[in-house]
Amino acid sequence: MGMRRTADATGRYGAGAVAFIVGGLQYAALEAVAASAWTSPPYDYVYNYISDLGVPDPQVYNGRDVDSPLAWVMNMGLVVHGLMFALGAVLLAGLFAGAARRLFVAFALLHGVGIVLVGLFHEASGVPVAHVGGALLAILFGNLAALVAGLSWRGLGLPRWFGAASVALPVVGLLSEVVLLAGLADARFDGLFERGGVYSITVWEVLFGAVMLWRLSSRRSRSRGSL
Repeated sequence: MGMRRTADATGRYGAGAVAFIVGGLQYAALEAVAASAWTSPPYDYVYNYISDLGVPDPQVYNGRDVDSPLAWVMNMGLVVHGLMFALGAVLLAGLFAGAARRLFVAFALLHGVGIVLVGLFHEASGVPVAHVGGALLAILFGNLAALVAGLSWRGLGLPRWFGAASVALPVVGLLSEVVLLAGLADARFDGLFERGGVYSITVWEVLFGAVMLWRLSSRRSRSRGSL
């Protein structure tokens, strides 16, 4: 019975790791696909906001030319990302203990809700509370979820370098958003600083998933070797 529970847990953690990897990679890929569809003017990763890719109708929004023929692709990527992040966190929750578990799951679910709202209500949808509120939830709590994992690296049985990376990424991400929201940088770099707070989450989740798969694979190899 104990071996069966162990196998069940291993399968659950493996599925959670895959959910994180798939969620992060599909988001990055679909963002690139949506950006490549812009023709005039070309999409600028440094200047344009990520949310510009989700607006389906050509227009000028907040002074920016927005023309995203594949807006539905971007929005689908956001929704899938939010769902996969939430799913992955729930499946991986058993790795954490006590308050860290509660915080990790709560922060991950809030991130998931936020990013789904961003995908369902684009920036020019006429529902700014849903879009902006969702973006704030997603960026803040996604980075906080990564930070909880980073501070829990020892209990998770993961390498020290993973803990250091999982602290550094959200710190840089949150600082990038502070620079953006406080208007501390030239507006020509708004897209870059926004991405700092979003990509920190994406890079972290793919890294977490990959490290977890490596850990689980190493454990299986040691178990077979001991038989």
